[in-house]
Amino acid sequence: LEGLGDRIVPFGKHLYIERNDFFDLSGPEGEKNGGKVPKGFKRLLLGDKVRLKFAYVIQCDEVVRDPETQEPVELKCTLFPETRSGVTPEGMKKVKGIIHWVEAKTAVRCRVNQYDRLFKTEEPGRESGDFIQDINPDSLEVLKGVMVEPSVAMDALAVLAEKRNSEDETKVYASSLSYQFERSGYFALDESSAGFDSLVFNRVVTLRDTWTIPAKSSQAAAQRNRGGNKKVKGSVGEPVEELQRVALRAATILEAGPHPQADSLLVCKLDCGDIDEEGAPEEPRTVVAGLAGKIAVDDLIGRKIVAVTNLKPAKMRGIESQAMLLAASDGNEENEKVELLDVPDSVPNGELIAFEGKEASQPDVMMKSKGALKVWDRVKSGFKSNGNKEAVYEQEGNTFRMTTSAGPVTTLSLSEAKIN
Repeated sequence: LEGLGDRIVPFGKHLYIERNDFFDLSGPEGEKNGGKVPKGFKRLLLGDKVRLKFAYVIQCDEVVRDPETQEPVELKCTLFPETRSGVTPEGMKKVKGIIHWVEAKTAVRCRVNQYDRLFKTEEPGRESGDFIQDINPDSLEVLKGVMVEPSVAMDALAVLAEKRNSEDETKVYASSLSYQFERSGYFALDESSAGFDSLVFNRVVTLRDTWTIPAKSSQAAAQRNRGGNKKVKGSVGEPVEELQRVALRAATILEAGPHPQADSLLVCKLDCGDIDEEGAPEEPRTVVAGLAGKIAVDDLIGRKIVAVTNLKPAKMRGIESQAMLLAASDGNEENEKVELLDVPDSVPNGELIAFEGKEASQPDVMMKSKGALKVWDRVKSGFKSNGNKEAVYEQEGNTFRMTTSAGPVTTLSLSEAKIN
């Protein structure tokens, strides 16, 4: 866990949240939308609840408005202390929406340069004949007064100090400090940053790319989701291989503890990188796994692992399990050794696991029919670890390594072991 790092996240009575995480149903915003909540909106509303990420559930009780514009300037809320860290108390309806936040008194102001593409088209000048006409006027948006956690400022000061003291051979650059800012993208410290009161961050990569592969037709999606056939048709008429239909994703175990009704089971909370239609992060998934006595709880928390995220949820001794953890086993029935598959720490949660030599996955939304579950049974029978302790998929005498944007998926010590 030391390699993952840690930070102190202050929490207090006064918090900052994103303006678009609150929809003002009874104000000008609501009037423009006909008094209706936008479709798919799962964040904060007056009189409704939302979860503060990694913290508590709150309920908005009152909106304080600007007397001239009637725009909200403050929200007065109730906090439910028994809901800390993803807990839903008995009798309370599960809160779906999750928003991020910063404690107001300790937050640090900085400037953010939101760089976007230099050109508006993928091939500048192709249609206009003059690439200058295709320059994107909004390729840079400067945001002032952006609030960040104090740990960001402390990290920045440490890097700037190291930069000042570094020599040519071991030159340290400000941009070596980088973060993913929630729902915004990946950012690096700018060279112009001079100290606590003048921090600047540059957006390096956005979270979503608008120039992507064309969306698959709804007809093709319907065919893939039916299950029952070994191969179904994709959007361009090509068959979708069974392996491609399974959603194997990188995920981080946030919590783990014993199942209240089964000694052999553990209940975990997983960040699988799930987001809603608005791009807001969803609640961590609950996963029930038969790992009690096989892997210490302390060795689970903070681990970046592989989860199967599109299997039909199943209740295990009264608790619904919403994903499955992939693990390697030595097969010893008397004293079985089990190891979760390890994913490089830099891989973002939610990234689809790839297979070298295979096309990119096109997962079913949910594998729940009998035919689809048979597909999963056939696919998982091909998973194992090789002699280099790398997770692989074997098919008709060929071997395909599981890999990510930061390298292969591995086991800690088990080689030539079954994975399921």
